[in-house]
Amino acid sequence: MRPAVQLLLLLLLVVMIYLHPASGQLLGEEEAEDIPGCPPNCVCFRTTVRCMFLQLDAVPDVPDATTTL
Repeated sequence: MRPAVQLLLLLLLVVMIYLHPASGQLLGEEEAEDIPGCPPNCVCFRTTVRCMFLQLDAVPDVPDATTTL
């Protein structure tokens, strides 16, 4: 198989995994508002809260079930 075809198939596989609803991707800010207790400007998914690059002065209040911050 040609290298270009292999690369195209690999790229297609990565895109399909990324777009699959069960892939575990993080929710965007517009969807994070639906998660109770998600701090402003942070991204939340299940028990993970991401507040990267926000130059925070303190750790924000997060939901009690948070396992990763």
